[in-house]
Amino acid sequence: MTYLVILLCACCALGAELDTGAGGGGNAREERLRSGLIDAFQNIKQASARGEVDDGLSSDLVGSTLPNSSRSGRREERLDLLSEDDGLTFAEAFGDVEPERRAPTTEKAHNVQHIVKATRQAEKTTTKSNKDVLSKLTESIRNTVNESKQQLRAESNRTDYVGMEHMLRIIDSEILVDQWSDIQRSVRGMCRDEMQGYVNGLLQRRLWAMKMEDASGRYTSMFYWGNNYWTGSAELCQVLNDQHEASPVKLNNKSDGSIMGAWRDDVSISGSGPPFATAFYNVRMLITTDQHELVKTRRTLHLGLCLPRSCTRDQVATIVDAAHSPLLRHKVVAVRSPQHGGYSYMTDPTFQVLLGVCSVVAVLLVAATAYDMQLGRAVRRRRRRAANMAADPNASDLKLDISTLDAITHAAGKSMYNVNNNVAINSNTSEERLTADTASTDGEIKLSVWSELLLSFSMKANVLQILDQSVGADTVPVVHGLRSLSMVWVIFGHTCIVVFKYADNTALRAVLEKSFWFQLIISAVYSVDTFFCLGGMLVSFLYFRTNAKGKLDLLTKGRRTLTSGVLQFLGLIGYRFARLTAPYLFMLGVVEVTMKWFAHNAVFEPPAPDHETCPHYWWRNLLYINTLFPVEQMCMLWSWYLSDDTQFYAVSAILLILATSHFKASVALTGALFLSSLATTGYVSWSSEHVPSGEDPFTQFDKIYDKPWTRLGPYLVGMATGWILFKTNLKIRMNRIWASVGWAVCTATLLFLIFGLYRTQLSVGAAAVYSALSHSLWAACVGWVIVACSTGHGGWVRHLLSAPILYPFSRVTYCAYLVHPVVLRYVAMHLTHPIHLGELLVFVLFLGLTAMSYFFAFLISVAFEAPMVTMLKILAPQKKPHRV
Repeated sequence: MTYLVILLCACCALGAELDTGAGGGGNAREERLRSGLIDAFQNIKQASARGEVDDGLSSDLVGSTLPNSSRSGRREERLDLLSEDDGLTFAEAFGDVEPERRAPTTEKAHNVQHIVKATRQAEKTTTKSNKDVLSKLTESIRNTVNESKQQLRAESNRTDYVGMEHMLRIIDSEILVDQWSDIQRSVRGMCRDEMQGYVNGLLQRRLWAMKMEDASGRYTSMFYWGNNYWTGSAELCQVLNDQHEASPVKLNNKSDGSIMGAWRDDVSISGSGPPFATAFYNVRMLITTDQHELVKTRRTLHLGLCLPRSCTRDQVATIVDAAHSPLLRHKVVAVRSPQHGGYSYMTDPTFQVLLGVCSVVAVLLVAATAYDMQLGRAVRRRRRRAANMAADPNASDLKLDISTLDAITHAAGKSMYNVNNNVAINSNTSEERLTADTASTDGEIKLSVWSELLLSFSMKANVLQILDQSVGADTVPVVHGLRSLSMVWVIFGHTCIVVFKYADNTALRAVLEKSFWFQLIISAVYSVDTFFCLGGMLVSFLYFRTNAKGKLDLLTKGRRTLTSGVLQFLGLIGYRFARLTAPYLFMLGVVEVTMKWFAHNAVFEPPAPDHETCPHYWWRNLLYINTLFPVEQMCMLWSWYLSDDTQFYAVSAILLILATSHFKASVALTGALFLSSLATTGYVSWSSEHVPSGEDPFTQFDKIYDKPWTRLGPYLVGMATGWILFKTNLKIRMNRIWASVGWAVCTATLLFLIFGLYRTQLSVGAAAVYSALSHSLWAACVGWVIVACSTGHGGWVRHLLSAPILYPFSRVTYCAYLVHPVVLRYVAMHLTHPIHLGELLVFVLFLGLTAMSYFFAFLISVAFEAPMVTMLKILAPQKKPHRV
């Protein structure tokens, strides 16, 4: 009401000036009157911005200057403060019209009329000559205000802004204060009241309000370098919230005079907090503009805002939508807020199941390890007695070695606990079975099946098995090196994908794509073809070798061919399902729970909607059929490989069982499947006009990349490689010339596949041929490496790929593949600011994420993978040649 009094005083001054009326001083009085009224209205305008004047009065006296406001057409007319269409003119105020015409035309004009009534006493002394002066004065002020209105309208429509910070404003303190009279109508309740307090704090330059503004995001730089994350500082906003909740005594404490004391007092943790709780909001919006020379396409922008916590995400979206930026047009798509998470672990049934499973497994691990150590001590005592009492000369063969491995072994169909285990143990891997043969039966303790099953959870035994530096007779050592290096390549490719998504200089990728060495990142897609080839090779080689040893007679002897074939097929599928599903199902639950938490509590949006797809479609993953459905419905996107590999395994089981009785028919069917896969891939690529390029190797993901009918070729090539190894018994005589030619062709093909698309534009037809043949050619080269290294023609490559140091990494490859995307997402979702990419930074992130991935893979392998392999071996002592 203070400013209403000012206006009243101005009107009284008008009456006083008119009373002194000399005609010669009219012009001076006009100027003083006009200046005084304009100053009064400016004061009311400022008070309106602070919310201290009634909305109705401020809207009639001040009006809207927003060019894009939905009310712009109606409110621009109200800017003519003295027009007859809205309120009273000066002529009406001083009695120059009939009383009925002096009735206000709008309800909001009542405030102006009230002011005028307060000056009625002065009106009675007005003379006719003064009325002429007032008419001139009215016209002059009306013209002045109209000129001001036109000037404001022109300024609001300006597009010739100088500086990016002016052109790329969306919502900041200035916009919020200037437009608050309109914005406040879009919100209600406590949010509106606390937002009003925030606006007042900005006008009064309160420190806590400045910090809130500082914590909110805005354009800083690199808009044309791909900076779509204007996130501000979620940490500073949280500090303000902590200051709001802190006691005054704590806030008034001085620094302790340490080195950082002055900095603490000067930056963020000094001073009092806002009078309300704060929350950080990340607003995702689409921005466009009519200035196409500045922004040519629609862009997705992420804007961070520090606002009162009482505002819901919907209210924040309404506030941002109601604001009008000078140049950009924006539309809010979604709003995120870690402080408004709404997700609790303990109320999630999936987390409850995971917690129960982890508790049971933890108890089994501890109990089995304790039991293992107790049995070890008992066996060593027996061995000492046997060594001391032995009088037989052959007793010297009983070597006492307390530091040797402890393991469960099988001999003559009996189970026993053997301490002096001097034999090689095939380690549990993602592609092999764990086997054990014993060379001695001395000093053994017979165990029941239940004891053996419990000991399969022994952490001591499982760790030693993973770290074992030896391999079994049925293992091709070069497989370990190929598997380990391919897994590292996969992690490297996925690391680059994630960091590019959450970078503030995403346009750097366009520059890096022109680099020759960047093709190594893009070509990481071929690492999966290496896995397919290795899988087909192992299942074929092990099956033929096991069948040749007669170990399948238990299932086939005395049964019809069809019946025995069905039993073999069910046995193979059941063994693989049991072998893979335990860690896989556990990781499915982990992904669902973690992605739910990230979706509700992280500043950034998750890279995939697993929090929505996993609760509905997890059963497809469990049946390994998720690639038969649209990719939008896929849970754990990287699990497409497991689905395809299991489907290929089922096809290979049919082909291998058929080969034992009808080899030529099996070969013909294999060839037909291979050619049909190539033809299908080429046709899909041609019909969708897919052109492989170095820019995006994952285009047509749902049509070409993950579908089993387009990825079968490398697996069949691997099966052919396994049959060659079995048929030649790992012995192929080849002179040095032919070996050199083979390596030269293989190397040239691999280099062509990796770097061949560099600065190359293929036609649609050539692209279809390339898509059809490239993956199978890669698998053929991997097959050559396996054959050459396994038959003595590998040279230094064989020593590299067969290095024992790679065996432990190879044995946890399956779990590393499952867990590494979760590690990547965990790191990315805990970011509060985008990453500024650089070659060295990406490499350092890759090393750290690889180490973390293998660490967690080791834990999961010890807890889930190794116990399942050991239990399957115990329950199937004949050790059927299942690829697991």
